[in-house]
Amino acid sequence: MSRVLELDNVVGGYGDTQILHGVSMHVDAGEIVVIIGPNGAGKSTAMKAVFGLLKLTGGDVLLDGKAITNTPPEKVVRYGVCYVPQTGNVFPSLSVQENLEMGAYVRDDDFTPRLQEIYEMFPPLYEKRSQAAGTLSGGQRQMVAMGKALMLEPKILLLDEPTAGLSPKFRGEIFETVKLINKSGTPILMVEQNAKQALGIATRGYVLVDGKNRFEGTGNELLNDPEVAEMFLGGGKQQVLLEKVAVAKPVTGKSAARKSPTGKPAAKKRSRKKSGA
Repeated sequence: MSRVLELDNVVGGYGDTQILHGVSMHVDAGEIVVIIGPNGAGKSTAMKAVFGLLKLTGGDVLLDGKAITNTPPEKVVRYGVCYVPQTGNVFPSLSVQENLEMGAYVRDDDFTPRLQEIYEMFPPLYEKRSQAAGTLSGGQRQMVAMGKALMLEPKILLLDEPTAGLSPKFRGEIFETVKLINKSGTPILMVEQNAKQALGIATRGYVLVDGKNRFEGTGNELLNDPEVAEMFLGGGKQQVLLEKVAVAKPVTGKSAARKSPTGKPAAKKRSRKKSGA
């Protein structure tokens, strides 16, 4: 697969506050790549670094193998990168169609065929094309935001927490929409707090902690990694219960030989190593 986007050991932040400490990741053609991690880990910051919304002091951002590091957003858009922020991503007083047309502002050709493709991709938007975007449900507003970005037929789509604040029903719809966009040929880099669902549709994923790479792998690998599950996928409570059961059982024979000097069961070796911790 051809490499569409790459962050190579990027360092940067806001003012004197450094957030990213050598983050590396990439997106290949046809992929959905998900970034997860705790609050303040640098997930959205990494995405903003791609779009030129903050100054990097080290490393490189590459698009199709060419450096676009610290390129202003208005130029990044013309290079084929579209970014959908978590909030403020539609013009609420404009109609759905006017929002989509605004997404094509840098095009100087007839974008009518592309508008029809967007409506075919998102049938609810066609039905409400004359309605003000601000009156739509949260899920439908996200569809407008993504459709607006797709009007430019980007090389890659950046999505910053597209399901934030949505009900489980609308979260599911948005994840299905992301899969549909990807199936149409657009690679996607997505930051998402709903880690289980996001990794469930991801080709690959990265876990950031304190502005550094902590884990990486396929979506399935990360979902099935016990340490990732305990730290980020809600596996902690289950793990505590398992430990309580283990402590409650009498330990004899060969099992006793595996106890640590403290009398607690010795930890198992992890099958996978952390990356870039």
